[in-house]
Amino acid sequence: MGRDKALKTIIGIQAACMIVLAVLIIINQLPDEPAILPANAQSEEAEMEDGLAAAVGNERISKDELTERLRELYGESVLQTMMIRSALDQESAKGDLQATEAEVEAELLSQMAGYGDEESFYREMKAQFGLSRDEVYEEAMYRLLMEKWMTKGIAVSEGQIDAYLEEHAAELRPAPQMHLRWIVSSSQAESQQLLDQLEAGKDFAELARDNSTHTETAELGGDLGVVEEGDPFLDPSAAEAAATLSPGEVSEPVEVEGGFALVQVLTRVQPRWLDEELLRAEVKRIIALDEAGSLKEGEQRLLQQYGASVKTSKTPGMPSPSGSG
Repeated sequence: MGRDKALKTIIGIQAACMIVLAVLIIINQLPDEPAILPANAQSEEAEMEDGLAAAVGNERISKDELTERLRELYGESVLQTMMIRSALDQESAKGDLQATEAEVEAELLSQMAGYGDEESFYREMKAQFGLSRDEVYEEAMYRLLMEKWMTKGIAVSEGQIDAYLEEHAAELRPAPQMHLRWIVSSSQAESQQLLDQLEAGKDFAELARDNSTHTETAELGGDLGVVEEGDPFLDPSAAEAAATLSPGEVSEPVEVEGGFALVQVLTRVQPRWLDEELLRAEVKRIIALDEAGSLKEGEQRLLQQYGASVKTSKTPGMPSPSGSG
């Protein structure tokens, strides 16, 4: 889980976003209104003729040309996704396959691990991929349904879960994070003088830029970025000092490698953990998926179960489900 899971999520959602866009255009739902054009072109293209997607100088790009190009580029992926979701919907309708709201929320919570907090996660999904909360939720739900279908009948013991929890404790229960900055000086006396200036109202970042001997962070105003508690790359004395501070507070001079430092905690972030029941369910799922084989193989088995086929005469160049990716 953790950052690897977050990366997988980004890739999956990016693909889903592209699929959604392709589907909208392939089914010919382009708006009738023209796109916003530069001022000198608006008068010429004030009335776009039917079937025209865009105009560039004397060239015209029709909606049919755009649709055909999108079919060539994304048609296989779009159709494959639509077929898989159709099969999952049919499985769900039998009553044998369900993803509860709590399970979907737990999946989303695990995806948020690399983003600091919930709002940052959804803001990034919207900014990067144009996805609303509902669309992110739907993507997670279908992924869970696919995984549940693949892992039906796979038994996972409590002992296996316990062993996995012990081996992957750092990933499953991420440490609290701190946003730190510091000013490193060559002597304790100099560090104390800088602390006096801070207490008199001087700006921390400005003092760091002008005085810190730690060249990598001095020009950044002393910013060390966001680090996890127990980060092995953070100076141990600085980490120990930071552990006692509330956001906004500055430490007394502490001896670090290369001199003495004033450490300030800007913010603290406590990652959200799954409760024990949901955590064990998540681990059970991970173990079962390892035994179930690849997602691609699972999707092909699902489509074969429903006798899925592609009408290649209508969609040239699109292979049957058994040969698609």
